[in-house]
Amino acid sequence: MRSVFQEELFGPDQYTRLCSFCRGEFPRSAEFFPEGHCNDGMASFCRKCAHLKVQLKSSAKNIGTKFSQVNLLDKVCKECNERKSLREFYMSSHSKDGKTSSCKNCMDENYHLKQKRINHSEGESVYFIQDSRNKRVKISSGINPHFDLDNLQQGSSETLHILASFKTSHYESADKIVCTLQSLFQTHHIENGWFEMVPSLAQYIYLIKNGDSEKAKILLSPIENSRNYSLSKTTSK
Repeated sequence: MRSVFQEELFGPDQYTRLCSFCRGEFPRSAEFFPEGHCNDGMASFCRKCAHLKVQLKSSAKNIGTKFSQVNLLDKVCKECNERKSLREFYMSSHSKDGKTSSCKNCMDENYHLKQKRINHSEGESVYFIQDSRNKRVKISSGINPHFDLDNLQQGSSETLHILASFKTSHYESADKIVCTLQSLFQTHHIENGWFEMVPSLAQYIYLIKNGDSEKAKILLSPIENSRNYSLSKTTSK
């Protein structure tokens, strides 16, 4: 369907395609892509990258080193600040180079730390992340809220930010607090832990943000009592 639609609007020589090296999108024509072995008779990389390959090959011969495609492109990991080959990064459709901002080692290490929260609830944080466009709020918990924010941001086209967060005590479980909050605001649940920013939730987050946890607990009491009353009426019927 797409090819027929494009032919009607543009003609076959005006399709766009991605360069396998720089990930740039260019018109599917000989002006932008050299001759190659792809199905359309063109190379998988654009002319600019083709010229770069020739230059790198020439430089490699001059210094007596073997040209390697792996070393053509690299980037700096935002976690460890080390420059690494693109092979050391996971794929991501939300970045210009098609790779994650953190290297595989750093992401794996952070993932394993996150998994430990099941047995180490002490020191975990309960946090509230907001979608800048829809204003919806995610209620969740984790060892590193900013790491969780980065993971969510990579899968979202909208800008996300942390509204507030607080660490749990030795006697409290972050998961338990999150479950309680999600249960209290269940009528405003959208999906996957995201909730509508209703006035009561906004006020609760405001109190948490300003360090007034006692007032925040008091605020939740009427909500919980109202919910229990509604459940009792439903049961009696």
